[in-house]
Amino acid sequence: GSCIPAQKGLLRSLLKLGRLDSVLNQAFGMSKQGLSETTGICNELLPSAVEAAWRLGKWSVLDNLVNESSGDTSFDADARYQVEFGRTLRNLHSGSTVDVLTSLTAARDSVMSSLSCAARVSYTQSYPCLVQLHALREVEEFASSLGTDEKRDQSLGEVISSNEWKDRLSITIPDAIGSNAIINSRLALSRLIGDPSIEGEMWLEVGKLSRKGQLYQVAERSLAQADVSLSKCLMKEMNSSRIVSTLTSESMGKLKLQFAKLKHAMGESTTALKIIEDEIPTKIFQMNDLELQSFFASGTSESEEVIGRRILQATEWIVSGDLRGAAEIKNRYQTVLKLVPSWERAHFHFAKYLDSRLAEVGRTQGVDNNIGSTISSNKLRHEYLIDSIEHYGMALTLGEKHVYQALPRMLAMWLEFTSQSGSHSDPEVYESQDQMNKIISSFASKIPEHVFYTALPQLISSVVHENEETSKNVTLILRNVLARYPGQAMWSCGWLRFSKNDMKKKAGEEIFTMAIKKLRRTPNGKLMEGVLNTSTNIFTFFINLAEFTPKKEQNSVKMKVPTFGTKLTNFVPPIQAALTVSPGVLEGSVTDAFPTFVPRMRAFDNELRIMQSKAKPKKVRVFAVPSRMSQRSSLSDVSGRVNEDIGELHFLVKKEAKGDLRKDSRVQDFNNVINRLFASRGSSGPNRRQRLRLQLRTFSVVCLAEDSGILEWVPNTESLRSVISDTFNPQVEATSIHRHGSRLTNFGDVGMRNTFLKCQDLYFKKGKLSLATKKFDELILQNYRPVMYWWFVQNFSSPHAWFEARTNFAMSTAVWSAVGHIIGLGDRHSENILLDTKNGECVHVDFDCIFDKGLLLPRPEVIPFRLTPNMVDALGPSGVDGMYTGALIESMSTLRKNKDTLLSVLEPFLKDPVINPKSNKSSEKYKDSAKDSIAKIEGRLNGVYNLQNPNKKKVNRQDGYSNNEDDHATSTQLSVEGQVQKMIMEATSHENLVQVYIGWMPWI
Repeated sequence: GSCIPAQKGLLRSLLKLGRLDSVLNQAFGMSKQGLSETTGICNELLPSAVEAAWRLGKWSVLDNLVNESSGDTSFDADARYQVEFGRTLRNLHSGSTVDVLTSLTAARDSVMSSLSCAARVSYTQSYPCLVQLHALREVEEFASSLGTDEKRDQSLGEVISSNEWKDRLSITIPDAIGSNAIINSRLALSRLIGDPSIEGEMWLEVGKLSRKGQLYQVAERSLAQADVSLSKCLMKEMNSSRIVSTLTSESMGKLKLQFAKLKHAMGESTTALKIIEDEIPTKIFQMNDLELQSFFASGTSESEEVIGRRILQATEWIVSGDLRGAAEIKNRYQTVLKLVPSWERAHFHFAKYLDSRLAEVGRTQGVDNNIGSTISSNKLRHEYLIDSIEHYGMALTLGEKHVYQALPRMLAMWLEFTSQSGSHSDPEVYESQDQMNKIISSFASKIPEHVFYTALPQLISSVVHENEETSKNVTLILRNVLARYPGQAMWSCGWLRFSKNDMKKKAGEEIFTMAIKKLRRTPNGKLMEGVLNTSTNIFTFFINLAEFTPKKEQNSVKMKVPTFGTKLTNFVPPIQAALTVSPGVLEGSVTDAFPTFVPRMRAFDNELRIMQSKAKPKKVRVFAVPSRMSQRSSLSDVSGRVNEDIGELHFLVKKEAKGDLRKDSRVQDFNNVINRLFASRGSSGPNRRQRLRLQLRTFSVVCLAEDSGILEWVPNTESLRSVISDTFNPQVEATSIHRHGSRLTNFGDVGMRNTFLKCQDLYFKKGKLSLATKKFDELILQNYRPVMYWWFVQNFSSPHAWFEARTNFAMSTAVWSAVGHIIGLGDRHSENILLDTKNGECVHVDFDCIFDKGLLLPRPEVIPFRLTPNMVDALGPSGVDGMYTGALIESMSTLRKNKDTLLSVLEPFLKDPVINPKSNKSSEKYKDSAKDSIAKIEGRLNGVYNLQNPNKKKVNRQDGYSNNEDDHATSTQLSVEGQVQKMIMEATSHENLVQVYIGWMPWI
């Protein structure tokens, strides 16, 4: 009896691995060994045996097991579901329609009893129950389509292959375990029909999902099952008509491709390539269009698409292994495009290959890897460049899967190349630039506007360009986007009309004028024309607020809100949710490019709050109404609450003395791309559920001019310093110096400040880092002990809320650590890190100090990210070694896997002259700096820890240690786990913490 729980666990594991025969053998075997008082299977093991029987299609065994369980009331809800689901399928097999409905109802009741408990905890807990309900719904649909007419099999086949069933599978989490309720029930239903082709397709799907989930054993068995089913289908067709149908032939082709991909994933790349290459007709590469047409018309059993997919996959592996010459690879890509000319993925990968060749050709000729270096009259480089842009553009017109890789790269290549001025004796450069502008001009109308919207900052930064034709094309694209999405794009483009640069101002006016003209020809144009015309009024209003200088000590002032010429409800509010393209539109699952549920602004509150920080930003409150009510003429625009209001929107309006809010805006765009990578449905794997909890909290930053902007208010947040200041340790005596956190954050404590500075002097003046570190530990860290652990205890009283808040803190801190290190985010003092007081999530603000700018400060920020004693204390007894490290490994792994996407987004950002005003002073020096930054970021995405401490060159150590940089250590590519351990070690190192600026407060 004591072994039963262990045996149940073993059977559950075998079910998940898909070892169904083993489940039945074990269940019968254990029962015969005396685990049961009866001759059958003991009750505890019966549910697993029932599931194994119906999944194997052993109907006689299932019949015996289900009869054995009749009348048993000792099962829990999950076991009851397994038994009743098995009974439903047994009834379907025997054709008892009435009993099917009875057992379906019983199965549904058992799921609902589990769901009622799980739903109170979280969606994650409820998810398996929801999947079970979907499976029951499909069985119900299948049962209702059963009939006695001749077309029974046809109608069943139509139900199984319907779009509704396909969509249901596409939105489930692809955990790819053998116990996926929907796939397993479909396999059983396909066996009931006796159609091996449907069964084969299902096994093929299981194998594909399992491979993506890195469950290679499950994938191998599933593909073997698919092979058996499809081979049966093949034999059946050969025996009946001696002709293999196109559907079966294509399924066999897909199966071989999946086998090859599985072998490649398991490290057998040579075998994988051989499997695919053996299936490609070699003569196909020498055929022209007409010959290809006649080849496929002559009755080949496979379609152009199947062979095209095979060639592309093989070519990608050949490119990654550098196995063939450039001419052959190019020919292979061109063959794929002849076979499947409208395939987005083929165009994208061909463009990417040509792009990589561009760099390769430069190296072989001793030219720098730089688009600008194509100025050296090199016909081949020009050809690669133009072809690459053309295929990136084609990929974007055909689909949107690779938007964040293809679009930034295509725009960067175009904008950089056309900015060069060749010598007059070299007309080839001008000819190539002209050709490139013609290509972009044609894509301006072919690529959808919401795709261009994702790259608006990159386009806006080049609105004034050295090449006149390029400027015209940029203006044309911006005009199209603004006319198509005026409510959203006006917030990105509006600042141009208030720029301090006359040329940008003129370009801004031209874009708005052209967009208004285009809007007049559209159905809803009149209203949107009014919005664009009066947008200058709302921008002027916000700029005046940003520039307003309040009297000393004023906390709030009354302001006069002007009339804007158009109702405020017509404007889309400048918040993240309203200004971000819906992820679904890029995946093709929704038609609206922007969310329609976002509330609208009704009226400004006339009370303006003055924040007390150095820049004196102003907090603006706006009353909001539902978007469906925005066109009501009866809506009041008075300041103050009215019945129709559903809440408030808050903004921070500020003017920067030195920083540039455009930089913050671009970092938020980058963070949004990262969030999409974490949430991507396509990415699977054993840690996918954890990855779905990883995200960066972002907020909108709208520029009003070069030095002022609107920041979306992040509600319910307090700075790290404020949180620690308000916390106390209840386990020490009330009179103890270690009780209150306010003692740690009191910067007015002269004794604490002087002690820390003395510790620093031991290193900076005397070169004794070991002694400085020891004194920092003894005099500062031991005297100012962390208290942040208690903030979670004091603010989240229920165990569940406490655990969730601390999980949120660990996860969000880990993601920010990963992203901060990759982009070189500095100035992470305790006021620039906020905590959400409602859920414990960590939020970072102020992104002026990026791309390792922190290393150039008078006291360099020599750590990769902030992970100070209080933050480690907040992670609980396991410190950094628990959930934080796991989340950091998952974050870095995702970022490294998506290296190409991230570099495509970051490279134009780094090369953007708007971001770094120094570019005007020394263009070449700036380009070198951008190139260095790109190299550093690429190194980090490859696993290199290349954050070099500048103090090591400035300070001559006198304590017996060498300060010379170990060049090998800063170029070694580490595994993800190794890189994470190195990052944590450097971030928590007391040697590093003692070197940072005192205002950074490294002890809190």
